[in-house]
Amino acid sequence: MIGHKRLGFVLAAAMLLMPACLWGQDPVPTAAEIAKMQAAAPQKGRVQPAKARKLLVFSRSWGYQHTARPFGAKAIEILGQKTGAFEAVLTENDALFEPQSLKQFDAVVLNNTNEEIFLPEDFAKRPPQEQAKARQRDEMLKKSFVDFLQTGGGLAIIHAGVASFRDWPEFGNIAGARFDNHPWGAGSTVVLRVEEPDHPLMAAFKEPYFIVTDEIYQVTAPYSRENLRVLLSVDPERTRTTPEQQKNVHRQDQDFAMTWVKNYGQGRVFYCALGHEHELFWNPIVLQHYLDGIQFVLGDLKADTTPSAKLMKK
Repeated sequence: MIGHKRLGFVLAAAMLLMPACLWGQDPVPTAAEIAKMQAAAPQKGRVQPAKARKLLVFSRSWGYQHTARPFGAKAIEILGQKTGAFEAVLTENDALFEPQSLKQFDAVVLNNTNEEIFLPEDFAKRPPQEQAKARQRDEMLKKSFVDFLQTGGGLAIIHAGVASFRDWPEFGNIAGARFDNHPWGAGSTVVLRVEEPDHPLMAAFKEPYFIVTDEIYQVTAPYSRENLRVLLSVDPERTRTTPEQQKNVHRQDQDFAMTWVKNYGQGRVFYCALGHEHELFWNPIVLQHYLDGIQFVLGDLKADTTPSAKLMKK
């Protein structure tokens, strides 16, 4: 038998080897669930990478923490390993956003991140001097992130990632929208409409409609089809909405975008609102869609980002 001291050492060493995004109270994907991800992931990318690609998968979350974060991180890691499209670095360490560190990456994924993730979680409880230092670092990291994107870096945002940096005005311009709420709560089944079947990022969807069970967001300003290429959205006519859910619907235009792409400077941005339910991370269609979006932000899969409203005016 292993002695108590030896057992304690083994457990401590195992904790140190665990990726940071899997610490805490989040459930960790089981071996069976990882096997499902492996089986569901595409064999290869839509296109061959132009060069070796490196992807920063950031999963830090303050406030409400989605338990899907370890599942999303693992699924993205598997997508890169199985297809050879990229190498994924999984982290909750914001030091990788420092200028000298960030330049090693081709793109960033905000994996169900939430709130002011470049500030300490206990920021409000810290003394003024520490808060001032944290604010200074926060501003430095945000400038580094903006410079990275404006000069050609990519950004993929999954589900709650759109609720990140709520006190940073520029993030609304980067992401293209702000989180409002979710009229259809976790476990809701909705019908999604494939708006552009011929768009390169929509090739995963073989039918004009996709039925999915998830937590379904609605977004708010600066959301506009004048600025975004909307590719996937909730079909309000085909989706059953209860009176209770209807109370939480704020968009009078009934425009519930789920996937869009845009540019930010020379950078590319992909957002997909799917990603609350764990099971989505072994859904072959969703994984292919994620992979296509990631290859787009990495710069390998070419796709038009002309805003939807401007297409209608042509």
